[in-house]
Amino acid sequence: MLMNTAEYLSIIENIKSEITAAQYRAAVHVNADMLLLYYDIGCVINEHKSWGNKFIDNLAADIRIAFPESKGYSVRNLKYMAKFAETYSDREFVQQVVAQIPWGHKF
Repeated sequence: MLMNTAEYLSIIENIKSEITAAQYRAAVHVNADMLLLYYDIGCVINEHKSWGNKFIDNLAADIRIAFPESKGYSVRNLKYMAKFAETYSDREFVQQVVAQIPWGHKF
């Protein structure tokens, strides 16, 4: 069988399309899960506001130590997470909105 037939080329295109679609779906799910994680972290920060700004400083440092390869957990970003959780106080609402976000990474 020749591998340059129309049938073979069609099969390859279908498989490539399926791979691309699966990668897109995976990226959307990862992004949605990360937003929910950021929301949950923001809720924890807001629950402990009485501990002062050093709480966020220490949290950022401890996350950096535990996950040195991870980015996005700076003091500034943790404050954004707290603001995000404060702005949208209903997690169920956040889950519904996050599920509708159609972005993804390019592969």
